[in-house]
Amino acid sequence: MSTPVDLAHSVGRNLLVITWDDGTVAELPMPYLRSWCPCAGCQGHGTVVRRLDISDDVRAESLHEIGAYAIAIRFSDGHDAGIYSWTWLRRLSPQSEPVGLKSGEFADGRFTSAG
Repeated sequence: MSTPVDLAHSVGRNLLVITWDDGTVAELPMPYLRSWCPCAGCQGHGTVVRRLDISDDVRAESLHEIGAYAIAIRFSDGHDAGIYSWTWLRRLSPQSEPVGLKSGEFADGRFTSAG
């Protein structure tokens, strides 16, 4: 499992910047992270995680670590129930397959396009 060696919240650019232990640097826009919230309130209790339609104006109000495995983000829309594990953040990374920002859904261990 990849682990981050540095996390930085770029307020001006509205990004979470993660440097991974293999040297990869991922820039994750806050609206993108909010749209992939893995919490049960957003996703239900099934096995498929779908990208939500979220405003591009969403910002992070605060971030904090959850143990040694995840972060929690309080977004400007008031939502704060998602726990973003290192594994989930790495999967959302533009450098992970499929390359680029993800859309559609995540099921069976991979991203697929919702059609």
